[in-house]
Amino acid sequence: MQTASTTLYMLPGLAADARLFEPQKQVMPQLQTPAWIMPIGRERLETYAKRMAQALQTARESSGQRGRYFVGGFSFGGQVALEMVQHLSPKPSGVVLICGVRSRAQILPDFERQQRMAGLVPAFVQRLMYGPYAKHFAKQERLSEEHTALLVGMAKANDPAFLNWSSWACATWEGKPKGVANEPGENGVVVHHLHGECDSVIPDVRKQATKTLAAAGHLVTFTHAEAVTAWLQHVVQ
Repeated sequence: MQTASTTLYMLPGLAADARLFEPQKQVMPQLQTPAWIMPIGRERLETYAKRMAQALQTARESSGQRGRYFVGGFSFGGQVALEMVQHLSPKPSGVVLICGVRSRAQILPDFERQQRMAGLVPAFVQRLMYGPYAKHFAKQERLSEEHTALLVGMAKANDPAFLNWSSWACATWEGKPKGVANEPGENGVVVHHLHGECDSVIPDVRKQATKTLAAAGHLVTFTHAEAVTAWLQHVVQ
């Protein structure tokens, strides 16, 4: 088991919050979900990630956390975590990606167009769409009633302004994170990457995941909760 001094900071994906990791948090008290900071205008993801890194370091220092730690995220959260690495000191022991991308090359044109369009949807329209879309997505992912309720709850609690920005930032990401070892032999913080074999939202087209869950879709923290938890525990050891 990991030591109590090892902390795993995981950022959620688009239109999600800390509840996305609820099954894992029940087993791993070391898993923390830092609160998002508000973007400044049409701030690029790279600049935003620098401020997130500064906020995380401030929070660690104020709480007296000086032990070993990992940073990571689910989907969009993973993009932010990758960009945070170069601004963190001391460096994390690893970067943890769940159903995410390591670089721009993994973002398909259709996904980019969808996120650009999502960033233009008016707030009042978004609020009307949140619940129905979450229910549709939950059915598509074959979620249980409990996890469907969590997904709908996260969607309805979402801030339209933040979703507009994060969708735009996701689509316009340069995708060239520094300080991480994305390819064998590269220097930098090691990337641990878990992906669902049947993820239709962000398919692992370049087969870069270090572990693939068979027959799993996108919301693996819910549908394959035990497998995800076991993998996270192994990584942070």
